[in-house]
Amino acid sequence: MYSPSILDELMRPPKTPSTRILFLARHAPEEPDYACRSYAGDGGYPAYYHRVWRVLTELGYVVDTASNCHALFGAPGNVDLVFSLYNRMPINNPEIFVAATCEFLRLPCVGARPNVRALAEDKWFSKLAARAIGIPVADGAIYACVQELTVPPPFRGPYFIKNRFGAASEGIDGDSIQDDWAGATRVAERLMARGMSVLVESYVPGFDITVPVLGGRQPLMLGIVRPGSNWASGVITEDLKQNDPLGYEMFDAGETALAPALESDASALWAAAGPIDYLRLDYRFDPVSRRRVFLEFNICCHIGRSGAICLAAAQWGLTQADVLGHVVEYSLSRQAGKKETGQWAN
Repeated sequence: MYSPSILDELMRPPKTPSTRILFLARHAPEEPDYACRSYAGDGGYPAYYHRVWRVLTELGYVVDTASNCHALFGAPGNVDLVFSLYNRMPINNPEIFVAATCEFLRLPCVGARPNVRALAEDKWFSKLAARAIGIPVADGAIYACVQELTVPPPFRGPYFIKNRFGAASEGIDGDSIQDDWAGATRVAERLMARGMSVLVESYVPGFDITVPVLGGRQPLMLGIVRPGSNWASGVITEDLKQNDPLGYEMFDAGETALAPALESDASALWAAAGPIDYLRLDYRFDPVSRRRVFLEFNICCHIGRSGAICLAAAQWGLTQADVLGHVVEYSLSRQAGKKETGQWAN
């Protein structure tokens, strides 16, 4: 199907691992009972964090947990690896914070280096990088304030209007597609009122697909997944991403050049930005023209049992435990020379 063989390249934990992990998440289970926590409008996140913690523990790792990023400053000398799912907090570009802090403290951290996390967080820069390495993208333009919206982009509608930064499709809804610039301006102003910078793209017909990838000597492409959407445009809106009522399904590309093209994209991105422990490449795909258009890539994305990564891994006979074990072991191996006391940072 894809190469190299996932099963041949998969890394597995030792029978008695001594690795000490700090598992960091906004609502992580905490001692003494490590019960699944709850909060208003949870969207399933506490249960997700609890399952990831439980699997890491069942793999034999020594796992401490924290729901506050301040725990990082007590970690040097006590932790071998930080596994953070703390991607959202009330600061600008939050996905970069943990990676940058771990770099400062000389702590190995699951994901990628902070400069690569910053590239992935910025949907405009990641489009420019993708175009530079030969991955197809749609035309786009950025807008930071309302005054700039008086000048339309140098391409015609229909337009797709989104948050330049952010996760979980924040700000995307049924109005995100607009035929003309007047409509696009109204949507952009609404996002700016929420404090967002705006990326306007040329709308691509079709539907969304995503390509889960694990790190390795070469990037390990697990398959092609289609997120569920109840919109005629196939767009994944903020409410769909947060509540995930429609889930994911494997997408059969048939006897086409799509799968090899996506593999080539993953390899090109890896050569430019790797190594990365695990990620997803998101696209729009038009089944009529067979056109693929890169949207963004996500690092340390959802790695739950029902998500795209574990669904694609299951096609290879792999469980969530297999995926998490590989991610931890690969992350440790790529950062083997990073272990330092961190005393210089005190």
